[in-house]
Amino acid sequence: MLGRKTFEQREVDQAKAMIAALVAGRVTLAEAGADPAAVAVVDPEFFTGLTLVLDRPFVHRVRSVIGRGPSALNELELIVESIIGHERVFTVGTVLTYAVEGSFTGLVPGETIRLGAEPFERLAVGVFAELEELFVVPA
Repeated sequence: MLGRKTFEQREVDQAKAMIAALVAGRVTLAEAGADPAAVAVVDPEFFTGLTLVLDRPFVHRVRSVIGRGPSALNELELIVESIIGHERVFTVGTVLTYAVEGSFTGLVPGETIRLGAEPFERLAVGVFAELEELFVVPA
């Protein structure tokens, strides 16, 4: 597939609903009395994996729309590449600019990626806001 410079609002809304449903399922388990120690073990795996789900519907986005500077979409790209290509060690190459200060997740290069609920939520909110601002063409 060729790179995409636009997405329909419907596509963003579907992705938001999918992420919200998965997070709600995790909350339901925790509230149902799941062992807190088990939740503490599962959460970093769950939210780290959820970044792949967040990225997939928009994987063909064109970088020229986003730019190379710090952004939620670029941070997501770095995280996904680190999960897939660097055994979950957060790796920042030379193509995108990243700074821990002002980042959505606070990940430090060289750190093993283990996202919790709050960093994931900040990232997801930022990603959806950028998608709507940069890629969605008003109807």
